[in-house]
Amino acid sequence: MNVNPAAKTVLCFGDSNTYGTFPDGSGNRYPADVRWTGRLQQELSDAYYVIEEGLGGRTTNLDHPRPEKPGRNGIMYFTPCLLSNRPMSAVVIMLGTNDCKNVYNRSAKEIAAALGEYCDIVKLTSPETKVVLVAPTPLRFVGQSDFYDEGSVRRSEDISSEVKKLAQEKEVVFYDAGLVATVGPDGTHWDEASHTVFAHEIAKTLKDLQI
Repeated sequence: MNVNPAAKTVLCFGDSNTYGTFPDGSGNRYPADVRWTGRLQQELSDAYYVIEEGLGGRTTNLDHPRPEKPGRNGIMYFTPCLLSNRPMSAVVIMLGTNDCKNVYNRSAKEIAAALGEYCDIVKLTSPETKVVLVAPTPLRFVGQSDFYDEGSVRRSEDISSEVKKLAQEKEVVFYDAGLVATVGPDGTHWDEASHTVFAHEIAKTLKDLQI
Protein backbone atom coordinates (compact mmCIF):
# COMPACT_ATOMS: atom_id res chain seq x y z
CA MET A 1 0.00 0.00 0.00
CA ASN A 2 1.24 3.47 -0.88
CA VAL A 3 1.08 5.62 2.26
CA ASN A 4 2.05 8.88 0.56
CA PRO A 5 -0.87 11.14 1.57
CA ALA A 6 -0.40 13.21 -1.58
CA ALA A 7 -0.56 10.21 -3.93
CA LYS A 8 -3.14 10.27 -6.70
CA THR A 9 -5.30 7.15 -6.59
CA VAL A 10 -5.84 5.09 -9.75
CA LEU A 11 -8.26 2.15 -9.71
CA CYS A 12 -7.65 -0.58 -12.30
CA PHE A 13 -10.86 -2.58 -12.73
CA GLY A 14 -10.75 -5.61 -14.97
CA ASP A 15 -10.76 -9.35 -15.45
CA SER A 16 -8.07 -12.05 -15.61
CA ASN A 17 -5.65 -9.91 -17.62
CA THR A 18 -5.73 -7.40 -14.78
CA TYR A 19 -5.46 -10.25 -12.27
CA GLY A 20 -2.42 -11.38 -14.26
CA THR A 21 -3.35 -14.93 -15.24
CA PHE A 22 -0.65 -16.95 -16.99
CA PRO A 23 -1.43 -17.80 -20.64
CA ASP A 24 -0.62 -21.49 -20.16
CA GLY A 25 -3.90 -22.80 -18.81
CA SER A 26 -2.53 -23.36 -15.30
CA GLY A 27 -4.67 -20.69 -13.66
CA ASN A 28 -1.59 -19.28 -11.92
CA ARG A 29 -0.80 -15.57 -12.01
CA TYR A 30 2.25 -13.46 -12.70
CA PRO A 31 4.04 -12.01 -9.65
CA ALA A 32 3.03 -8.55 -8.47
CA ASP A 33 6.07 -6.90 -10.05
CA VAL A 34 5.30 -8.47 -13.44
CA ARG A 35 1.57 -7.78 -13.70
CA TRP A 36 0.75 -4.60 -15.59
CA THR A 37 -0.71 -3.00 -12.49
CA GLY A 38 2.52 -3.59 -10.59
CA ARG A 39 4.57 -2.29 -13.50
CA LEU A 40 2.31 0.75 -13.60
CA GLN A 41 2.91 1.41 -9.93
CA GLN A 42 6.67 1.16 -10.47
CA GLU A 43 6.60 3.52 -13.42
CA LEU A 44 4.41 6.12 -11.71
CA SER A 45 6.34 5.79 -8.41
CA ASP A 46 4.83 6.83 -5.09
CA ALA A 47 3.22 9.94 -6.59
CA TYR A 48 0.39 7.57 -7.49
CA TYR A 49 -1.41 4.80 -5.62
CA VAL A 50 -2.42 2.04 -8.04
CA ILE A 51 -5.24 -0.21 -6.85
CA GLU A 52 -5.40 -3.57 -8.62
CA GLU A 53 -8.93 -4.95 -8.94
CA GLY A 54 -8.84 -7.86 -11.35
CA LEU A 55 -10.91 -11.05 -11.25
CA GLY A 56 -10.84 -14.00 -13.62
CA GLY A 57 -14.13 -14.53 -15.41
CA ARG A 58 -15.43 -11.05 -14.62
CA THR A 59 -18.00 -9.79 -17.12
CA THR A 60 -19.44 -6.33 -17.65
CA ASN A 61 -22.86 -7.05 -16.18
CA LEU A 62 -23.60 -10.77 -16.58
CA ASP A 63 -23.87 -13.48 -13.94
CA HIS A 64 -21.64 -16.51 -14.39
CA PRO A 65 -23.67 -19.63 -15.31
CA ARG A 66 -21.70 -21.77 -12.87
CA PRO A 67 -22.74 -21.41 -9.22
CA GLU A 68 -19.21 -22.22 -8.06
CA LYS A 69 -18.02 -18.98 -9.70
CA PRO A 70 -19.94 -16.24 -7.86
CA GLY A 71 -19.27 -12.53 -8.03
CA ARG A 72 -18.26 -12.38 -11.69
CA ASN A 73 -20.86 -9.76 -12.56
CA GLY A 74 -18.63 -6.69 -12.50
CA ILE A 75 -21.34 -4.05 -12.37
CA MET A 76 -22.58 -5.44 -9.03
CA TYR A 77 -19.24 -4.71 -7.37
CA PHE A 78 -18.20 -1.61 -9.26
CA THR A 79 -20.13 0.99 -7.26
CA PRO A 80 -19.01 -0.20 -3.79
CA CYS A 81 -15.47 -0.53 -5.15
CA LEU A 82 -15.55 3.08 -6.31
CA LEU A 83 -17.01 4.34 -3.06
CA SER A 84 -14.59 2.45 -0.84
CA ASN A 85 -11.57 3.88 -2.67
CA ARG A 86 -12.60 7.52 -2.99
CA PRO A 87 -11.25 10.02 -3.67
CA MET A 88 -9.80 8.80 -6.96
CA SER A 89 -8.02 10.64 -9.72
CA ALA A 90 -8.71 8.01 -12.38
CA VAL A 91 -10.27 4.63 -13.02
CA VAL A 92 -8.98 2.33 -15.76
CA ILE A 93 -11.70 -0.07 -16.93
CA MET A 94 -10.81 -3.05 -19.12
CA LEU A 95 -13.64 -5.56 -19.50
CA GLY A 96 -15.44 -7.35 -22.31
CA THR A 97 -13.38 -10.45 -23.03
CA ASN A 98 -15.52 -12.77 -20.92
CA ASP A 99 -18.70 -11.35 -22.44
CA CYS A 100 -17.50 -12.92 -25.71
CA LYS A 101 -17.90 -16.45 -24.33
CA ASN A 102 -20.28 -18.56 -26.35
CA VAL A 103 -22.53 -19.06 -23.31
CA TYR A 104 -23.35 -15.33 -23.38
CA ASN A 105 -23.29 -14.85 -27.17
CA ARG A 106 -23.09 -11.07 -26.88
CA SER A 107 -22.38 -8.74 -29.76
CA ALA A 108 -19.62 -6.15 -29.54
CA LYS A 109 -22.26 -3.44 -29.57
CA GLU A 110 -23.99 -4.98 -26.55
CA ILE A 111 -20.68 -5.24 -24.73
CA ALA A 112 -19.91 -1.58 -25.37
CA ALA A 113 -23.38 -0.58 -24.17
CA ALA A 114 -22.75 -2.43 -20.91
CA LEU A 115 -19.47 -0.55 -20.48
CA GLY A 116 -21.45 2.65 -20.86
CA GLU A 117 -23.11 1.80 -17.55
CA TYR A 118 -19.70 2.00 -15.90
CA CYS A 119 -19.10 5.48 -17.27
CA ASP A 120 -22.49 6.58 -15.96
CA ILE A 121 -21.77 5.18 -12.50
CA VAL A 122 -18.48 7.07 -12.28
CA LYS A 123 -20.18 10.29 -13.35
CA LEU A 124 -22.87 9.80 -10.71
CA THR A 125 -20.79 8.63 -7.75
CA SER A 126 -17.36 10.14 -8.39
CA PRO A 127 -17.65 12.92 -11.00
CA GLU A 128 -14.17 14.23 -10.29
CA THR A 129 -12.66 10.91 -11.44
CA LYS A 130 -11.26 10.58 -14.97
CA VAL A 131 -12.26 7.43 -16.87
CA VAL A 132 -9.87 5.51 -19.12
CA LEU A 133 -11.90 2.96 -21.07
CA VAL A 134 -9.73 0.20 -22.50
CA ALA A 135 -10.80 -2.13 -25.29
CA PRO A 136 -9.41 -5.57 -24.44
CA THR A 137 -7.05 -7.47 -26.69
CA PRO A 138 -8.91 -9.65 -29.22
CA LEU A 139 -8.99 -13.38 -28.59
CA ARG A 140 -7.08 -15.80 -30.82
CA PHE A 141 -8.68 -19.06 -31.86
CA VAL A 142 -6.70 -22.04 -30.56
CA GLY A 143 -9.43 -24.65 -30.89
CA GLN A 144 -12.98 -25.16 -29.72
CA SER A 145 -13.43 -24.98 -25.95
CA ASP A 146 -16.22 -24.90 -23.39
CA PHE A 147 -15.98 -21.11 -23.38
CA TYR A 148 -14.71 -19.80 -26.69
CA ASP A 149 -15.24 -20.62 -30.34
CA GLU A 150 -14.55 -18.88 -33.63
CA GLY A 151 -17.64 -16.72 -33.12
CA SER A 152 -16.18 -15.53 -29.81
CA VAL A 153 -13.02 -14.46 -31.61
CA ARG A 154 -14.96 -12.54 -34.25
CA ARG A 155 -16.96 -10.72 -31.58
CA SER A 156 -13.78 -9.85 -29.67
CA GLU A 157 -12.28 -8.35 -32.82
CA ASP A 158 -15.21 -5.95 -33.12
CA ILE A 159 -15.07 -4.64 -29.54
CA SER A 160 -12.42 -1.97 -30.10
CA SER A 161 -14.39 0.06 -32.66
CA GLU A 162 -17.56 -0.10 -30.59
CA VAL A 163 -15.83 0.91 -27.36
CA LYS A 164 -14.07 3.76 -29.15
CA LYS A 165 -17.44 5.11 -30.30
CA LEU A 166 -18.81 4.75 -26.79
CA ALA A 167 -15.84 6.60 -25.27
CA GLN A 168 -16.43 9.50 -27.66
CA GLU A 169 -20.11 9.54 -26.74
CA LYS A 170 -19.40 9.47 -23.00
CA GLU A 171 -16.49 11.93 -23.34
CA VAL A 172 -13.98 9.63 -21.64
CA VAL A 173 -10.46 8.57 -22.61
CA PHE A 174 -10.12 5.55 -24.90
CA TYR A 175 -7.22 3.15 -25.29
CA ASP A 176 -6.98 0.00 -27.40
CA ALA A 177 -4.99 -2.70 -25.59
CA GLY A 178 -4.76 -4.65 -28.83
CA LEU A 179 -2.30 -2.07 -30.15
CA VAL A 180 0.41 -3.27 -27.79
CA ALA A 181 -0.68 -6.42 -25.93
CA THR A 182 -0.51 -9.96 -27.32
CA VAL A 183 -2.31 -13.06 -26.07
CA GLY A 184 -0.23 -16.13 -25.28
CA PRO A 185 -0.65 -19.83 -26.12
CA ASP A 186 -4.14 -20.11 -24.62
CA GLY A 187 -5.44 -17.38 -26.95
CA THR A 188 -6.84 -15.31 -24.08
CA HIS A 189 -4.23 -14.18 -21.56
CA TRP A 190 -1.29 -11.88 -22.11
CA ASP A 191 2.33 -12.85 -22.40
CA GLU A 192 4.73 -11.23 -19.95
CA ALA A 193 6.07 -8.63 -22.38
CA SER A 194 2.54 -7.32 -22.95
CA HIS A 195 2.15 -6.45 -19.27
CA THR A 196 5.25 -4.28 -19.45
CA VAL A 197 4.39 -2.37 -22.61
CA PHE A 198 0.73 -1.92 -21.69
CA ALA A 199 1.69 -0.51 -18.29
CA HIS A 200 3.97 1.99 -20.02
CA GLU A 201 1.17 3.12 -22.34
CA ILE A 202 -1.31 3.53 -19.49
CA ALA A 203 1.27 5.49 -17.50
CA LYS A 204 1.66 7.87 -20.45
CA THR A 205 -2.10 8.15 -20.77
CA LEU A 206 -2.51 9.06 -17.12
CA LYS A 207 0.27 11.60 -17.25
CA ASP A 208 -1.27 13.17 -20.36
CA LEU A 209 -4.45 13.68 -18.33
CA GLN A 210 -2.35 15.78 -15.92
CA ILE A 211 -4.05 14.31 -12.90
